[in-house]
Amino acid sequence: MYLHTVDYRPDTPTSRRALYNRGHFLGYIPRPLLTCRLLGHRPVVDGTTGFRADDPGSRWVCCDRCGVRPEPQGNLDPAHWNIGDRYTGPWLSEEPPPLSRAEIEAIARAGKPFTRPPEPGPWPTNPTGEVGAQLIIGRSFPGWGISFKLGNCGSEHTLAAHIRLHPFGALYLHTERFGTWLQRRLNPRGYQSRVTELRLGDGRLEWALWARRDSSDIDPWWMRGSVTLDPRDRILGHRRYSYEKVGDPTTVTVRLPHGDEHTVTLQLERCDYGRTRRRRFHSWSVDWNTRPGIPTKPGDRGRILGSGVEATTAAVTAGTWPAEAAARIALQISEDRARYGYRPTSEPAE
Repeated sequence: MYLHTVDYRPDTPTSRRALYNRGHFLGYIPRPLLTCRLLGHRPVVDGTTGFRADDPGSRWVCCDRCGVRPEPQGNLDPAHWNIGDRYTGPWLSEEPPPLSRAEIEAIARAGKPFTRPPEPGPWPTNPTGEVGAQLIIGRSFPGWGISFKLGNCGSEHTLAAHIRLHPFGALYLHTERFGTWLQRRLNPRGYQSRVTELRLGDGRLEWALWARRDSSDIDPWWMRGSVTLDPRDRILGHRRYSYEKVGDPTTVTVRLPHGDEHTVTLQLERCDYGRTRRRRFHSWSVDWNTRPGIPTKPGDRGRILGSGVEATTAAVTAGTWPAEAAARIALQISEDRARYGYRPTSEPAE
């Protein structure tokens, strides 16, 4: 086991910097798995259903009780195995050795796809998990709330919960792999975590009851709801940002320190903020896009197709906002490249 702590205060904006904001993580905790150790694992077929009608998805093996996967997990044929089927074999007698670097490079040069063994291997002998917590004393995000999340079969956090009482503080808790039995019973299929929460903030009371965390548009009506508490919202409307395009799009050339140039299309936008009946000017921004994108990662990967940058009122008034936007875009891309270790493809490796 190991204990790790992180101080989040240096990375928090000064306006939201709390008196105490630290995460604590306890990892490599042996999972008891008493039932599985006494009775053995219960192998079932798990997997994905694919994102298209002609895509059958993938299939592998896991334990229906504890969620542990064999090593390797298997690569079953979706035409013969359905998710939820009891897996009866065959099995590999031992975990195959990993491919060497030379073998991987040979497969890549031959243009062959990397294939995993179709049969699952042996069960891991000592599965582990992790628990974590973040405690905030003082300011955090505005509002009060309490929430519980039950993860899905692909979640990093199997269970998660938090309580937030701004400006007094907040407590966030999570587990990794602990609680898998509950997840296998209540949310065994798909990749949508379930949340139950109650939030109070911005003049509204909002709630969710066993709702999908990332697909609220397909939830039944009873899973989510809200009620407006601030009478000003009822009379004058809610506070919102609104964007209005100003003028026609214009084209500029963005020159980067690495020597490459890119033609970028800019659109100036005015941002207003306020209630529906009393909206006021807030700021200027420039929406930009380019094709086929600007690479930010080695090998011309990580192409950014577009984003947005701020524009100053002085530049908009003087008509120099395109040049200012080009400089901001160059800075934005340069920072991303520095973060990812970008190197031009024509530059020789050291």
